[in-house]
Amino acid sequence: MFIINPKAGGYKESVWEDVAVILDKNNREFNFYKTKCAGDATRKVQDCIKEGYRHFVGIGGDGTISEIVNGMMMQNYVDYDELLLSAISYGTGNDWVRYYGQSKDLNMAVRGVLFGRIRTQDVGLIHYYQDGEHKRKYFMNAAGFGYDAQIIEATKTMTAKQRGSKTAYLGSLLKCLYKTKKIDYTFKYDNGEFTEHTLSVSVGNGRYTGGAMLQTPDAVIDDGLFDVSVFGDVSKFAVIQNVKRLYSGKIKEYKNPHMIYFRTSHLRMEAPMETICEIDGEVIGSAPYDIEIVKGALRVQI
Repeated sequence: MFIINPKAGGYKESVWEDVAVILDKNNREFNFYKTKCAGDATRKVQDCIKEGYRHFVGIGGDGTISEIVNGMMMQNYVDYDELLLSAISYGTGNDWVRYYGQSKDLNMAVRGVLFGRIRTQDVGLIHYYQDGEHKRKYFMNAAGFGYDAQIIEATKTMTAKQRGSKTAYLGSLLKCLYKTKKIDYTFKYDNGEFTEHTLSVSVGNGRYTGGAMLQTPDAVIDDGLFDVSVFGDVSKFAVIQNVKRLYSGKIKEYKNPHMIYFRTSHLRMEAPMETICEIDGEVIGSAPYDIEIVKGALRVQI
């Protein structure tokens, strides 16, 4: 079953037409569904699992794939190891498939879906609060807080043309940096606890965030641990100075006592005020956050 987000950045109807031709040439039976609104992919996947589908291929960005993952993880009809996830990436960030090195050539990407090695990866589960009500969601790549989440929220209001413009996107990053206020977060994790006046946090299951930034450059997607990067009480000018390091994966070379890195299988984050978080490009609700790893929960073929 192909789950297609027709509003994904970079997607054109010719993409699906070309994919269908490749599938026919390889004598593959398939079906497809085009999403209509946010959350639609999650509902559709659960319905499809009841109907007998087991292999799901997302055509869209990280948000589309994340919705599919939540459909797979939140159903109670089959065991996780009966399900298989693939993707052909046409989004704004595409950070999850970047971890696996998916080819930008459409024919090669489809061949990966059909014939690629099947691997198993971990999934994150986050508990949070929305309008005072406890909620939970799964994420396959990363969760971001503070400046990270503000960027995603701002990006949602940009047009596709603006998101595709490096100048417009950089301007949005600088505007968010100026507006973001630091928050006193208390971090409770496997090996300790601390409180830090915090600008931004990235909890990485994968390595890439924000369209190829490496905030958690050493993360391994199947090691049973999150890599956590805390940009604490650092100056906003220091963030600008280290943009190149964020993209090169050398951010840890910037030595500052308020830049904190650790690994953990569970993380609780508490804050004295309302907050927001982003998971795989979707903005969700407020602290306290409880984040845990679900080891080996997701079979992928890319």
